Amino acid sequence: MMDEQVCRRCSRPVSAPARDYEIFEQMHYVCFHYEFEHDMGSGATDVDSDCGIPGCPSGLMPPVSPSSDAQQALRDITEALRDPYSPDAWRVEPHGPAELTMIRHGRSIRVIVADVPPEQS
Repeated sequence: MMDEQVCRRCSRPVSAPARDYEIFEQMHYVCFHYEFEHDMGSGATDVDSDCGIPGCPSGLMPPVSPSSDAQQALRDITEALRDPYSPDAWRVEPHGPAELTMIRHGRSIRVIVADVPPEQS
């Protein structure tokens, strides 16, 4: 019988495959990130702020209240989805599996999609 994988940082069970468990030094990915990567030991980056490393779990946190620019961006995205074949439609440039940029009239909107567990939606 295989021993239960336990995170060295938080002491909770880890369900990741054994290979990932070893890559992340016997921790959850999130625990590994905050332990070794988030502020690179400086202590200067708040755990609620995106540290700039791609995949930072704090980068996925929604703002408390969307700015007027964010609200306008959502209206623009909604408009683009309504009529994608219009001569005045947004041009879309994919940048990976979960990111794209919408461009029109010299204005661009970067769209990043993240899965949200059903209990959080």
